Amino acid sequence: LKKMTVSNLVANAGGGKIGQVVSTFKADAFSSTADGFFDITGLSVSITPSATSSKVLVISDLALGSSNFDSFNIGFKVLRGSTNIGISTAGSSNFSGGFNFYGSDTTYAFGNAKVFLDSPSSTSSLTYKVQGTKQDSNGTFYLNRKGAGTGQGGASSITVMEVLA
Repeated sequence: LKKMTVSNLVANAGGGKIGQVVSTFKADAFSSTADGFFDITGLSVSITPSATSSKVLVISDLALGSSNFDSFNIGFKVLRGSTNIGISTAGSSNFSGGFNFYGSDTTYAFGNAKVFLDSPSSTSSLTYKVQGTKQDSNGTFYLNRKGAGTGQGGASSITVMEVLA
Protein backbone atom coordinates (compact mmCIF):
# COMPACT_ATOMS: atom_id res chain seq x y z
CA LEU A 1 0.00 0.00 0.00
CA LYS A 2 1.26 3.45 -0.88
CA LYS A 3 0.75 6.13 1.73
CA MET A 4 -1.16 9.11 0.30
CA THR A 5 -0.15 12.54 1.50
CA VAL A 6 -1.53 15.92 0.56
CA SER A 7 1.55 16.66 -1.53
CA ASN A 8 1.11 13.36 -3.44
CA LEU A 9 -2.54 14.14 -4.09
CA VAL A 10 -1.76 17.62 -5.41
CA ALA A 11 1.13 16.38 -7.55
CA ASN A 12 -1.03 13.63 -9.09
CA ALA A 13 -4.19 15.68 -9.55
CA GLY A 14 -5.50 16.32 -13.04
CA GLY A 15 -7.20 19.47 -14.28
CA GLY A 16 -9.39 21.71 -12.23
CA LYS A 17 -6.65 23.43 -10.26
CA ILE A 18 -6.99 27.16 -9.74
CA GLY A 19 -4.19 28.95 -11.57
CA GLN A 20 -4.93 32.51 -10.47
CA VAL A 21 -7.61 34.60 -8.78
CA VAL A 22 -8.37 38.27 -9.48
CA SER A 23 -11.09 40.24 -7.72
CA THR A 24 -12.54 43.74 -7.61
CA PHE A 25 -14.50 44.94 -4.58
CA LYS A 26 -16.80 47.96 -4.83
CA ALA A 27 -17.95 49.56 -1.57
CA ASP A 28 -19.09 52.95 -2.85
CA ALA A 29 -22.55 53.67 -4.28
CA PHE A 30 -23.40 53.82 -7.97
CA SER A 31 -26.58 55.09 -9.62
CA SER A 32 -27.88 55.47 -13.15
CA THR A 33 -31.01 56.79 -14.80
CA ALA A 34 -29.88 55.57 -18.25
CA ASP A 35 -32.16 53.38 -20.30
CA GLY A 36 -30.96 50.02 -21.63
CA PHE A 37 -27.83 48.32 -20.30
CA PHE A 38 -25.01 50.45 -18.88
CA ASP A 39 -21.59 49.75 -17.40
CA ILE A 40 -21.37 49.83 -13.60
CA THR A 41 -18.33 51.99 -12.89
CA GLY A 42 -15.63 50.20 -10.92
CA LEU A 43 -17.08 46.71 -11.30
CA SER A 44 -14.74 45.07 -13.80
CA VAL A 45 -11.70 42.82 -13.56
CA SER A 46 -9.01 41.60 -15.99
CA ILE A 47 -7.28 38.23 -16.19
CA THR A 48 -4.84 36.65 -18.64
CA PRO A 49 -5.32 32.87 -18.87
CA SER A 50 -2.11 30.82 -19.08
CA ALA A 51 -3.48 28.40 -21.70
CA THR A 52 -6.28 28.33 -24.28
CA SER A 53 -7.61 25.20 -22.58
CA SER A 54 -8.18 27.07 -19.30
CA LYS A 55 -11.66 28.04 -18.22
CA VAL A 56 -12.55 31.14 -16.21
CA LEU A 57 -14.91 30.89 -13.26
CA VAL A 58 -16.74 34.22 -12.92
CA ILE A 59 -18.50 35.09 -9.65
CA SER A 60 -20.42 38.34 -9.25
CA ASP A 61 -22.23 39.42 -6.10
CA LEU A 62 -24.31 42.60 -6.23
CA ALA A 63 -26.26 44.74 -3.79
CA LEU A 64 -29.00 46.25 -5.96
CA GLY A 65 -31.47 49.02 -5.22
CA SER A 66 -34.27 50.93 -6.90
CA SER A 67 -35.91 54.34 -6.59
CA ASN A 68 -39.43 53.07 -7.22
CA PHE A 69 -41.62 51.67 -4.44
CA ASP A 70 -44.43 50.22 -6.53
CA SER A 71 -43.40 48.21 -9.54
CA PHE A 72 -39.88 48.34 -10.86
CA ASN A 73 -37.70 45.79 -12.65
CA ILE A 74 -33.93 45.96 -12.46
CA GLY A 75 -31.37 43.50 -13.69
CA PHE A 76 -27.75 42.90 -14.53
CA LYS A 77 -25.58 40.90 -16.88
CA VAL A 78 -21.94 39.86 -17.00
CA LEU A 79 -19.79 40.33 -20.08
CA ARG A 80 -16.38 39.21 -21.30
CA GLY A 81 -15.31 42.25 -23.30
CA SER A 82 -18.45 42.98 -25.32
CA THR A 83 -19.73 39.38 -25.25
CA ASN A 84 -22.60 38.50 -22.90
CA ILE A 85 -21.91 35.38 -20.85
CA GLY A 86 -24.28 33.22 -18.85
CA ILE A 87 -27.43 35.04 -19.91
CA SER A 88 -30.93 33.81 -20.54
CA THR A 89 -32.09 33.43 -24.12
CA ALA A 90 -35.73 33.02 -23.11
CA GLY A 91 -36.71 36.69 -23.05
CA SER A 92 -36.04 39.93 -24.83
CA SER A 93 -34.05 41.56 -21.99
CA ASN A 94 -31.48 38.75 -21.61
CA PHE A 95 -30.43 39.27 -17.99
CA SER A 96 -27.89 37.31 -16.02
CA GLY A 97 -30.00 38.08 -12.98
CA GLY A 98 -32.52 40.56 -11.71
CA PHE A 99 -35.72 41.03 -9.81
CA ASN A 100 -38.96 42.95 -9.59
CA PHE A 101 -39.97 45.23 -6.74
CA TYR A 102 -43.72 45.30 -6.37
CA GLY A 103 -45.81 46.99 -3.70
CA SER A 104 -42.98 47.31 -1.23
CA ASP A 105 -41.03 50.07 0.43
CA THR A 106 -38.01 47.79 0.74
CA THR A 107 -36.24 48.97 -2.38
CA TYR A 108 -33.04 46.98 -2.13
CA ALA A 109 -31.88 43.40 -2.42
CA PHE A 110 -28.49 42.09 -1.38
CA GLY A 111 -26.80 38.88 -2.47
CA ASN A 112 -27.68 38.91 -6.16
CA ALA A 113 -25.04 36.40 -7.19
CA LYS A 114 -24.14 34.96 -10.55
CA VAL A 115 -21.64 32.14 -11.07
CA PHE A 116 -20.63 31.08 -14.56
CA LEU A 117 -17.83 28.89 -15.94
CA ASP A 118 -16.62 30.60 -19.11
CA SER A 119 -14.58 28.94 -21.88
CA PRO A 120 -12.81 31.87 -23.58
CA SER A 121 -10.13 29.80 -25.45
CA SER A 122 -7.65 32.65 -25.12
CA THR A 123 -4.29 33.59 -23.65
CA SER A 124 -4.92 37.31 -24.16
CA SER A 125 -5.93 39.69 -21.39
CA LEU A 126 -9.69 39.39 -20.82
CA THR A 127 -11.88 41.96 -19.08
CA TYR A 128 -15.03 40.82 -17.31
CA LYS A 129 -17.55 43.46 -16.28
CA VAL A 130 -21.05 43.89 -14.93
CA GLN A 131 -23.75 45.96 -16.61
CA GLY A 132 -27.01 47.05 -15.02
CA THR A 133 -30.42 47.82 -16.48
CA LYS A 134 -33.79 49.15 -15.37
CA GLN A 135 -37.22 48.83 -16.93
CA ASP A 136 -38.71 52.14 -15.79
CA SER A 137 -37.68 55.26 -17.73
CA ASN A 138 -38.49 57.45 -14.72
CA GLY A 139 -36.64 55.37 -12.12
CA THR A 140 -33.09 55.09 -10.85
CA PHE A 141 -30.90 51.99 -10.65
CA TYR A 142 -28.72 51.81 -7.55
CA LEU A 143 -25.79 49.64 -6.58
CA ASN A 144 -24.68 49.37 -2.95
CA ARG A 145 -27.52 51.46 -1.56
CA LYS A 146 -31.24 51.27 -1.21
CA GLY A 147 -33.39 53.62 -3.21
CA ALA A 148 -35.32 55.20 -0.36
CA GLY A 149 -32.33 56.86 1.23
CA THR A 150 -28.70 56.32 1.97
CA GLY A 151 -29.06 54.82 5.47
CA GLN A 152 -28.48 51.23 4.38
CA GLY A 153 -25.93 50.06 1.91
CA GLY A 154 -24.13 47.01 0.74
CA ALA A 155 -21.03 46.05 -1.17
CA SER A 156 -20.51 44.34 -4.51
CA SER A 157 -17.73 42.37 -6.14
CA ILE A 158 -16.65 40.47 -9.22
CA THR A 159 -14.09 37.67 -8.93
CA VAL A 160 -12.53 35.60 -11.72
CA MET A 161 -10.51 32.41 -11.31
CA GLU A 162 -8.50 30.61 -13.96
CA VAL A 163 -9.40 26.92 -13.84
CA LEU A 164 -6.56 24.92 -15.39
CA ALA A 165 -7.30 22.08 -17.80
